[in-house]
Amino acid sequence: MPKKISRILVLIVAVLVIVLSLLGMVGAWGINSVASNITLKVFSVVQSGVAVVNTAVGRVDTLVQTARTEVQQAGETVTTVAGNLQENRPVLTALSERLETRLGPAVDNIQEAITPVQDALTTISSAVSFANSIPSVQERAPRLEQLEQTFTRLGTLTADVQQLRSTLRASVASEADKLTQATATALTDLAARIDAGLAEIQSSVQTLQSEITALQARIQERQSQLLLIYNLSALAATLLFAWVIYSQVVVVRHHWSRSKSVAPEPVVAAVNAEAGAPPASTEIVAGGAMQPDHEPQPEIGLDADAATNKTGTPESQVDQV
Repeated sequence: MPKKISRILVLIVAVLVIVLSLLGMVGAWGINSVASNITLKVFSVVQSGVAVVNTAVGRVDTLVQTARTEVQQAGETVTTVAGNLQENRPVLTALSERLETRLGPAVDNIQEAITPVQDALTTISSAVSFANSIPSVQERAPRLEQLEQTFTRLGTLTADVQQLRSTLRASVASEADKLTQATATALTDLAARIDAGLAEIQSSVQTLQSEITALQARIQERQSQLLLIYNLSALAATLLFAWVIYSQVVVVRHHWSRSKSVAPEPVVAAVNAEAGAPPASTEIVAGGAMQPDHEPQPEIGLDADAATNKTGTPESQVDQV
């Protein structure tokens, strides 16, 4: 009876382990799915921000290059017409109009194009900070301080462009035959300073674009690595649980076969009773031979006759007397 109870307990524990292992398999792939979705969402935010920055930075670079071309041509034109303003007044007038219609709006457009970059960089920094909470992820977002310095330079450039345009308008409106040396120097200095400022902005924007491109490549590589780690972990957990299930199935089959092969004692007794042979108990004697506990009883009829023949009947004894 105790063995039977112990087998039942072992079977129950084995079944529970099998059920828990199956749940572990499902849970492993469920965790893998949740972790993969979170990783994809976090990195998709970074990828979206990187796409916005790349687009905006490319537009800013084009606008800056256009503005630099306009400023450089303006400086060269001022140097050319400064000595003979009377004959070259139409050229100077056309230059003033051109700066009014192209250079001024170009600087304003640069400032408008950089604004989405700042918002996108803020989003990227937040996403990268959250991604760094994932084990084995340590990324650095582009610095916002550099972009803030670009905004400061743009503010200075706006003032310089406005001064260049107003100085050029005043020179066109004057009736002098040539520009004074101070005016020509002021115009060329303003043009050179605006060009230098635009060159710094262009360099900063290109540096930012290279950092964003490098970040995008690292993020894609890190995303692939994390997804591979998640899948391998889920697969390893599945194999482990499968081995546990297999071992428990072997235990269940073993104890189940043992419980079926051992027949209960009441059944054996009933079979002996139907056969007409009571269970005989035996004992071990010296030499290892099995011997019944009781001597076999002689048969009634034959043994009585044998006894009478040896001792004589009571009647014959009386006659002899």
